[in-house]
Amino acid sequence: MKICKRVIYVLFLFAISTIFCGCSFGGLNEKIRTQTSPAIDISKISNYQDVVEVCKPAVVGIVSTNGKYQSIGTGVCIKNGNYILTNNHVVENSDVATLYLSNGKTTGGTVVWTDPSSDLAMIKSEKAIPYLPIAESGTYKSGDEVIAIGTPLALAFRHSATKGIISAINRTISVDNEDSGTTTLYNMIQHDASINPGNSGGPLINMKGEVVGINTVKVTDAEGMGFAIPVDTFKNVVERVSANGSFEPTYLGVFGFDNQLKNIGSVATGVYVQDVAKNSPADIAGIEKGDVIVMLNKAPINLAKDLKSELYSFDVGDYVQVGYIHNGVEKTANIKLDSRPNAKIKKWVLNVSTFLFENGFLIKCLCFDAKNLNRFKNLLCKPQKCYTIYLT
Repeated sequence: MKICKRVIYVLFLFAISTIFCGCSFGGLNEKIRTQTSPAIDISKISNYQDVVEVCKPAVVGIVSTNGKYQSIGTGVCIKNGNYILTNNHVVENSDVATLYLSNGKTTGGTVVWTDPSSDLAMIKSEKAIPYLPIAESGTYKSGDEVIAIGTPLALAFRHSATKGIISAINRTISVDNEDSGTTTLYNMIQHDASINPGNSGGPLINMKGEVVGINTVKVTDAEGMGFAIPVDTFKNVVERVSANGSFEPTYLGVFGFDNQLKNIGSVATGVYVQDVAKNSPADIAGIEKGDVIVMLNKAPINLAKDLKSELYSFDVGDYVQVGYIHNGVEKTANIKLDSRPNAKIKKWVLNVSTFLFENGFLIKCLCFDAKNLNRFKNLLCKPQKCYTIYLT
């Protein structure tokens, strides 16, 4: 059995795409008997203990089977209709999952949506599960107290809770591997609440009892460095999937990061275009490497997370007006959004991938299954400021 942890099969395809690529398994959203999920009352929460006890019923342990092995992870019910949000790498290549509830019982679930580009997935439970509210975008900040609830290491430890603070926001991590090239994880929440393999897909919760992020990655060779996908990234897609039963993310075809890291040209915000996929919608529209995207359909784009969040509001085939800076000149392009090429995701197995933090720290991602652990030990990096990242 693998603890998702497939510690791991890849940074999951985080690794495969850019902030603007996505895919879904649209055929999985078969009709499931709908039951009404009760909303968890968070109005009386006043301390850590309240957060844990009140929020725990919305959190589930997840076991999914993919042919040769099982994966263990965590999920959280975040929408009426029994929709559970988790990481894509927890349910990768699986159509169904077993959900372990806080009352000791189990129920089945169907995977209705997956997106390797953001490492997010949604499961629809067969039984009613109480759901937690999602925090408003941008309401979290460094220093905020948070609690992580999950399934570290084994099902026997499911619904374990740890607390910490948000150490930083808008962290950007680039992953480089020989299969997929360079891909970037944008705007991650860095926190020091303890997480371990098996916590993947579990909620990061504020002191109000609201979900602010989905725990995804940890650094093992440094103390207290966990990373969660922020609410800004998944809020729109949660609404789309819960309303329609499925959702295919749109594809723009640019690889980029926050311009504030580069401070290119006359603007200090926006998304700096590091590269453009050949024959992608952006390429056809004339967007080039070095351009800075600053607007999408009149919505200002200050950070990469803004662009991804806005793109989740559209469907494949929709036209959007993209405002960008090219050689210091403001330009606009009317672009037809496409679906991501080769939407069917193959299984990715990495040996060692190199990560680059925005501050220049080199980080190694050790991706392995238990059989190959010893073989990978001698691949760990030696240079100063080098760490190992495990997928949680």
